Amino acid sequence: MGNNLKYSLFLLGLITTIIFGGLFLRRLLIDGEFYIFEFIVGIIGIIILLIGLFKKGSMKPENSFLK
Repeated sequence: MGNNLKYSLFLLGLITTIIFGGLFLRRLLIDGEFYIFEFIVGIIGIIILLIGLFKKGSMKPENSFLK
C-alpha cells in the first residue's frame, strides 16, 4: 500500500507539473500573458512531486534510524 502511494504522488505531481507548468510557460513566453491559475496549479504540481520524491527516499531501509 505504501509503495503505491509514493509512486502515485510522484506521477500525479509530474503530470500536473508537465501539463499546467508547460501551458503556463508557453503562454508566458509566446503570448506574454501571465495566467495565475496555471501558475498556481503548476506550483502545486511541483510541491506534490517533491512530496512524492521525499516519500520515495524516506521509505528506503538504509535511511531508517531504527536499526
